[in-house]
Amino acid sequence: SSGISAIALPRRAVFLAAMVVAASSAAALHRMSSQLVAAVERHSVRVRPAGAPIHAADGELLFSLLGELRLDSHEPLLRELPSVAPGTTPCPADVGAAVDLRAFVGAVGASAAANPLLCILAERLSSSAVPSELDDESAYQLVHHCLLLDLVTRALAADPELAAAVYARARGTVHATEGWWRPLGIFELAKLKTVEMTLERFVEHRRAGNLPANFGHIGLPFNILEAVMQDLKLGFFTNAAAGLALSLASPGMGSAGAPGRGATLSGDRRRAVRMHMPLARQWRDLYVSWNLAFTTAYPDLPTRYGAPLLAPCVLGAPPEEFMFHRVLALHTHMCLEAEARAHGFDRTRPRLEPAASRCILCTRTPRSTHALL
Repeated sequence: SSGISAIALPRRAVFLAAMVVAASSAAALHRMSSQLVAAVERHSVRVRPAGAPIHAADGELLFSLLGELRLDSHEPLLRELPSVAPGTTPCPADVGAAVDLRAFVGAVGASAAANPLLCILAERLSSSAVPSELDDESAYQLVHHCLLLDLVTRALAADPELAAAVYARARGTVHATEGWWRPLGIFELAKLKTVEMTLERFVEHRRAGNLPANFGHIGLPFNILEAVMQDLKLGFFTNAAAGLALSLASPGMGSAGAPGRGATLSGDRRRAVRMHMPLARQWRDLYVSWNLAFTTAYPDLPTRYGAPLLAPCVLGAPPEEFMFHRVLALHTHMCLEAEARAHGFDRTRPRLEPAASRCILCTRTPRSTHALL
């Protein structure tokens, strides 16, 4: 009896210590969310008319982002976005205006808090002596960029035909821009091509209602290994090791005595692409934290702060649908950034400063070749 008590006590102590660490990390996430909401509120007060709701999403800003990809006139998409008159084609000021920005930032924080590795990352970032460069206006724009990715991705995930039409229009807009490819490096062009090829397969299989069981078995690990090589190039050896572990755990592989499962489509009208990873929840959590840890080293705000990953519909997606939502959000993000780069400015900065010396798709310089997976 005394032996059992002697063993149980340290285990209880370890459990309580883990609870304290988890609470501290969750508190760090809450503080970061509160600071972000406060920054958005301050800027909203500055730019909105007196008496206007400061917590409602800025419909005109969202509409202008859609316009960069000629999606501001795509009525099937506009009707699916939340507005003051659901189900109708909204005017610019109404696009997304039904969204409360406090609730949206809270949803991002809640999704992040479910990932224990992000909690640890938040704790480390909050205790860093390096001040944040995110001023109020940049915070305002960043939150709206992430919100747009979330709203559009939700709509595309729900409707295969809408996803096909929006993909074609966004891709066509980028490719019709004169010299769009010139500011991009070889890696970036290859990455965009890879995402386009993946989405074309999404369109094909969602329309046909069937999906090969081996979907993603080779492409996903190879895609991750590209970033692992870049981690090694930049000296991020620990993060490269995490990426290597992710690449070795390929879709359909079994784990912990459980047999693997091939890729499938969801049985509802969405026909969402599902890839079943070994230890699926842990794999997703590691992927998100690995990618965010890497991108904190890069200067461009939407990617530095992980907008395509932190959209709640991506971060909070079921593990088997995580990569499906991830790719949908990433393509919209890459198209927006490629258009900005082609026009010679970084639209995420308050004054639309020239970005000739930076690569918008997550690069340290135009010669660097890394983008978010």
